[in-house]
Amino acid sequence: MPQLRCSPTVIALSILYVLVTGYPLDQKKPAVPTQAPLTSHVILISINGLSAEYVLRPDLHKLRIPNLRALRDKGAHAVAVESVYPSLSLPAHATIATGMLPVDHGIFADYKFDEVSGIASSAKYSQANEIKTETLWDVASRAGLATASAGYPLTSGAQIGFNLPAGQKVEAIVDLIDKQHPNLLLINFTSLEEAQAAFGPDSREAIAALENIDSQIQEIARATPAEETTFVIVSDAGRARVERELHPNVVLAKKGLLTIDGQNRVTSWRAICQALGGAAAVFVKDEQDQKLIAEVQKAFREIHDRPDSPIWRITDRRDSARLGTDPRVEFYLDAAPLYRMSAGTSGGIVSGASVRASAGYLPQRSELRAALILVGRGVKPGAQIEYARLIDIAPTVSRLLGLEMRSARGRVLHEALLQGP
Repeated sequence: MPQLRCSPTVIALSILYVLVTGYPLDQKKPAVPTQAPLTSHVILISINGLSAEYVLRPDLHKLRIPNLRALRDKGAHAVAVESVYPSLSLPAHATIATGMLPVDHGIFADYKFDEVSGIASSAKYSQANEIKTETLWDVASRAGLATASAGYPLTSGAQIGFNLPAGQKVEAIVDLIDKQHPNLLLINFTSLEEAQAAFGPDSREAIAALENIDSQIQEIARATPAEETTFVIVSDAGRARVERELHPNVVLAKKGLLTIDGQNRVTSWRAICQALGGAAAVFVKDEQDQKLIAEVQKAFREIHDRPDSPIWRITDRRDSARLGTDPRVEFYLDAAPLYRMSAGTSGGIVSGASVRASAGYLPQRSELRAALILVGRGVKPGAQIEYARLIDIAPTVSRLLGLEMRSARGRVLHEALLQGP
């Protein structure tokens, strides 16, 4: 094997770097406080399905959420927060934790998809090592801060000091706060999203679920020393009402672009769709086959151009890249209002819906706008954030704790903090 040669200048600079910094060239420098911390404890609470509308205009939706309302008025809040695409729970939570887009952190959907076989996994992403970039808990742990999680997604196997599984009662969270005093605690509530899917976004069941979450947040707030704690309450995305489903794989089957067996299982394909709630990712077997790509695009363009089409928008590779989506996908289909996408391979192209609400759509759609409240130590009372993105959450939390996430794409929301840039 030939030896690699370095110039004397390079060798000298390398030795100087190690002597001055104390870190080898191939080792990532640990995160340490880079600015004075604004708070010593951050509790980040994510609420699946909480739309900006619910926080800004609770009376319009007949919501009794006095605690969220009080936290909003006491602290800072965003008019709207842009989620990721597809605006699903796990890609969104990975972005909240990293300040990065799906193309960076590698969580492209709630379920994995094997583009070779065309089969979507029945198991959700769950392991922390499936996130390809640095997380909030990584940064905090390296700085010597105590970390904890209560049901936060994608934390299985994470280097987190105290990791409670999903579904824990609020008493367990309060006990964790009281006994362990974590500097960074991540909590996730899913009951609102579940009620919305089963009964609809503004159903009595969904309203009751959010009101119950509001009560639990009050219990958590009572357990924390207000003078040294900052709350960051955020959602993955809002949810859109659904009445019908589009089956894009049926379209492809009718065009002869995929085949199925007697049990409606895909046996071969040249093009296939992964259903992503309000969106669908279109894969082609041969990315170099321009004739095939044109044929697939034409099949869906014909449906898109119809009056009252179930397809609202077709997002090509160039626009998808700007959104930081899965680079394997040829293009995305975004469902029209009241529609969502289904993975079904047989029957009609359109059917009744199996759920009453969905996420996954382009995050710019008004009903998909996420919520954000910051309150407590280090936060400007009464501040309003006109525009934020989920990629801004991790760098803002890091700034509150006096840390820095250099890899994050997002910005620190300085307009909501007591210290400016």
